[in-house]
Amino acid sequence: MTASRPIIISALAMLLAPCAALAQQNVPAPVQRTENAVAENVKRFGVGVQGGVGLDPEVIDFGAHATFGPIFTPALQFRPGIEFGIGEVTTLFGINLDVLYTLPGFDGNTRWLPYVGTGPNFTLSHRGFETDEIDKVNDGTTPPDEQGRFDFSDTDFSGGMNFIVGTRKRSGAFFEMKATAWGVSNVRLLAGFNF
Repeated sequence: MTASRPIIISALAMLLAPCAALAQQNVPAPVQRTENAVAENVKRFGVGVQGGVGLDPEVIDFGAHATFGPIFTPALQFRPGIEFGIGEVTTLFGINLDVLYTLPGFDGNTRWLPYVGTGPNFTLSHRGFETDEIDKVNDGTTPPDEQGRFDFSDTDFSGGMNFIVGTRKRSGAFFEMKATAWGVSNVRLLAGFNF
């Protein structure tokens, strides 16, 4: 009896598989349209991560973003994101509202798609440096624990404009150079992945 059990289960599976396929074909047209619309909208939204180095100021940069698109045209995407930069002297927190344009002239067989982009950037930056060097001169009014201490720090909020040049694979990997003009001017070399 135990040897015939796998045969019976296999026979039932072969009989029920066509019934499951027929059940999927009998879905009403309005439900199929709704399903297709939901699937199409899900394709228009994505998330991603990036990381890299900032050249001026010198920071390790990492962040996350969302991708909405295509918008208006198949080559245009909206990519809002946040980023953090941590360096020896500088710490950054930025909000980016970038719009990316995939350059035309490339087909489905192209491995890497070049793109350009721009968008506003809002950055909170903190630059700080301190040392515990001992002063040779003390006027007697400075407490001993503060003698010779030099502290320089500056926190600033500013806006700027990002300019982006990059290339991406259809699988999601990308490399880009992002330069911010005005405000906190900096250049970043980034690599990331869109899910």
